[in-house]
Formats: sequence, C-alpha cells, structure tokens
Amino acid sequence: MGDNGTFMKIGWRYILPVWAVTFIVLIFSDAVVLNLFLILVSFLVAYLFFVPKRKAVETFEDSVLSPVDGIVTGIKTGTESTTILLKKSIFSGCSALRLPINGEIVKSGVVHGLFLKNGGKLAEHLNENGSIVQKNGSLEIVMRIRCGLYALGLQIFSTNGHKYAGETAALLSDGTVELLLPSNLKVEVGSGDRVVGGYTLLAHGRGE
Repeated sequence: MGDNGTFMKIGWRYILPVWAVTFIVLIFSDAVVLNLFLILVSFLVAYLFFVPKRKAVETFEDSVLSPVDGIVTGIKTGTESTTILLKKSIFSGCSALRLPINGEIVKSGVVHGLFLKNGGKLAEHLNENGSIVQKNGSLEIVMRIRCGLYALGLQIFSTNGHKYAGETAALLSDGTVELLLPSNLKVEVGSGDRVVGGYTLLAHGRGE
C-alpha cells in the first residue's frame, strides 16, 4: 500500500520496466521523436501510481469524501439509501482508490473478471469488480467498484480494521464506483461535478 505523497508499491511493477526500456532506448537511439515519446510515457506511468498528499478543507465525523479522482455521473435517492455514482478515467488522475470515511473496514473482496468497456450488460456482469464496506458507529458506507476497459486490475490493499478517510485502499486506474450512503446524509455534489479523491466532500450529516 502506498502512503500519501509516495508511489503505490504495486506501481513499481509497471514503472520500473517502462523506465528501463526508456533508459536503454535513450542510450542507443538517436530518434528524437521516439525518445521524447518514451520519456512522456515514463512520466505518465509514474503519475498514475503517485498518491499526492491531500487533506479536506473541512470534515466532520460523518463526512464522506470522494474515493477517486473523477466525475459524478449520477445520484439516486431512495427511502433508505442514497447512491452516488462516480466514474474514474485513466486520464482523470492517480489510480489510488481512497477510503471515504473514518471507520472500520468490516468487509472487502474482489471478483476477478474481464475488462470490457463499462456501460453495457456484459461489462456489468463480467467485468472485474469488488466491494469495501466501512462502518463508523451507525454510519455504514458500501463502496462497489467495477473495472473498466483500461483498468490494470482491481487490487485491494486495506485489511479489516480502523482506517482514516483519505487512506489508499485499492488500485483502480479505470472504472466506476458506487457509494451507498444512508439517506439521512446531505449530499453536497451534483451530477457532472468533478471530484478529487480524499479531498472533495460528497456528503455529511450536518444541517439536517
């Protein structure tokens, strides 16, 4: 697991080979365009696995922070729960999936599968997916994660136990996240909003 302000350890299995190839090509090649392209790719790969330091401006005990860098694609309000749908693109930021609240991870798991483009029935049933359930007193958050076409797999690092909001919990380079929240929380984002993992406040219980 990568700490804030560092690279995720799992990222080195991708970063080091790319850097090695780039270094070798730079030594033996005079092709300027190729060299510049490989340097760019090296920086982009490293960027995917870098976990920047972030701290929300204002948080409460029942604050729910965004787990990913991405876009809110929908909000579904029911009588017992509210679902916030988030889309994480490989181009939208780092691949860290962070925990949304302070609390204990009571359940987590991954179902391995395919990497089809999200949006179709096949992807819904066949794509690699997983879930993380986190609880703090009466507040329980369920995070359902589904990989997309450009995902590098779903790797969950966090084990059961008390964790803090913003901690890196998993690797998700491309995919979707469904956050199931209690219906009494006040949602602070709307469909189409861009969110930043570990920083953007999605919902809280104040002001109800």
